[in-house]
Amino acid sequence: MTRSARALAALVVLPCWACGSSAAPARNASTPAPAASAVATGATAPPSTSTREAKALVPPVADQTARIAAMLAQVKRVRQLDATKSVPGVELDRAALIARVKAHVARELPPQAIRNEGLELQLFGFLPTGFDYEGAEYDLLEEQLAGYYEPADGTMYLASDLREDEADATLAHELVHALQDQHWDLERRSRYQPGAGDEAETVSALAEGDATSAMYDMIVPRVLGSNATALDVPDISGQIREGISQGPGAKAPSVMRSSLAAPYIYGTLFVNTLRRQGGWAAVDRAWEDPPTTTEQILHLEKWLAHEPAKPVSAPPFASLGSGWTASDEDSEGELGARTAFEEWLPLSDAAQVAGGWGGDRAVLVASGDRAAFGWRMRYDDGLAGPPHAAQAFMVIARALDRLIGPASSKARDTVCHERKDRGPIAIGHKGLDLVVTLGPAHVAPWSSAGNCALAVKWLQEIAAAP
Repeated sequence: MTRSARALAALVVLPCWACGSSAAPARNASTPAPAASAVATGATAPPSTSTREAKALVPPVADQTARIAAMLAQVKRVRQLDATKSVPGVELDRAALIARVKAHVARELPPQAIRNEGLELQLFGFLPTGFDYEGAEYDLLEEQLAGYYEPADGTMYLASDLREDEADATLAHELVHALQDQHWDLERRSRYQPGAGDEAETVSALAEGDATSAMYDMIVPRVLGSNATALDVPDISGQIREGISQGPGAKAPSVMRSSLAAPYIYGTLFVNTLRRQGGWAAVDRAWEDPPTTTEQILHLEKWLAHEPAKPVSAPPFASLGSGWTASDEDSEGELGARTAFEEWLPLSDAAQVAGGWGGDRAVLVASGDRAAFGWRMRYDDGLAGPPHAAQAFMVIARALDRLIGPASSKARDTVCHERKDRGPIAIGHKGLDLVVTLGPAHVAPWSSAGNCALAVKWLQEIAAAP
């Protein structure tokens, strides 16, 4: 649901809590939240415009080459990875930096991909109808962007209005991406590929987990003590979630915050687990033999076993009638499923419902001003306990009753809720599959374009497909 906009959303960043702390607090004090990034990557957030002017700024542009070279030397030592070449640096004012980022996104990502994501999230009910998704992403970007490494030209771009500590955290994170690019061609791995959302999120999680873990190594000693590393940070996932919910990011809808934080949280947990088992050499091995699904990021044993995703065909949509065409087709992956379920369920329940993911495929379809979304998620077979799809169905059905109200229609294996503003939402299960249909809905302006009878008919068509 949010992977294809990663090139945009990943430039929106998380606050750095402990930047500038000169005294080391107690060991349970808050530690810095990581800089957010991915392809062209964003980093630690600057303060608001009202407070930024009163703070000490980074050196002028003439000094950035030396500053970046000095920081790169530290990053090489901490990350235990040599640089194959220097990294040039360019300091830009905020307007110029944002303009460059917009140009990067326009070059890397089809505009329709972002619009499709916003449409899907509105059909789910995760965003208000008529919500300007792309505009909201850029609003977050404008408030928080501090800098990013651009794989296309191997250059570090840095905002000119940062405090020293903010610039250091930005460089620490982004220069790890420079090393990744030099050794493992991050530019190639990060290119947008239609229909490969889970694969892109997997690359993002590995890249961000690696960079975040190394950045923590460089920053936490002043908070947790001189010998502390990222492996000593308590509740790293909670700290990242809290970080994205502070400042301007707090105003963004929860699904946008969760999607932004996800590769940092689970990528860092994956990398830290590898480091505990084999140090940075184990992380290097993950780059040489990379995980291929977010399931492998979430469950290290799946990566070690090289467990592939189960093949799942695209949901058919003949039941909707003539005139419908596919606007987008993609795989959400276990991490995408978990992020979606978190909008309906507590975090632990969402993890349990998404757990056992084996594969999935989703399709966004359109006809004139109408849109609809179908999603089929297939669970692994041989899981312990009751059939996982049936259990997930019951948990989600209860959650929708609580959030939307009593179901408009209910059967043993399907439930459906009518929604006047965005069409019906139906869920069902068959065998190993959990199926969700959203809409159809008119989107200009928003209103229902169908009913539960149509939604359940479509759901059954998807469930019956090979």
